[in-house]
Order: sequence, then structure tokens, then C-alpha cells
Amino acid sequence: MPRWEVIERKYGITSTMKTNILATIGSAIDSRGQSERYKIVNDIKEWLEETYGKRWTVLIADTGSYQLSASQYDSRFMRVNETNLKWTIDVFQQIP
Repeated sequence: MPRWEVIERKYGITSTMKTNILATIGSAIDSRGQSERYKIVNDIKEWLEETYGKRWTVLIADTGSYQLSASQYDSRFMRVNETNLKWTIDVFQQIP
């Protein structure tokens, strides 16, 4: 089974961005370990802001344990499942 299942990708997340974001998420998980979610989120957010500009948010939850309801107006958004850990990861950037 592949590690990533992209559930939703829209609002300016290009194929290249998707590939780079997934690689960064994987690297953060692998280097920190699954018990360090807060540090993983911060690592990903810092990379996103250095690479693609400010105003990124990263959320990690156990798959199936939460539903995010948000208005992603004028933003970049991607939701992926990490299938090995059974995590759902949302990344989005609010663009002014």
C-alpha cells in the first residue's frame, strides 16, 4: 500500500508542490518519530513558509477522528492520509 493517499488538492497546490510537500512531511515524520506530532507540524510549517511564503497552517489528526470544516477562500489547500500511521494531514495557506 502506498504511504500517501491524497484526499483533496486544490487552490494552487501544483503537482510539483504536492510532491515536495509530501517529501517534506515524510522526512519530518521519519526524522522526528510518530510521537513528536507538535515538532513534526512545526518542521513542516517552517519549511512551507520558507519555500512558499507565510501564513501556512498544518494539522495532524488520527484518520477518522475529526472533521475539519473551514472556508478555504483564496487559499492553497491539500489533505492527505499517511496510510502507515493512519493520520490525516491538512496543509493550507491563507492568501490575503
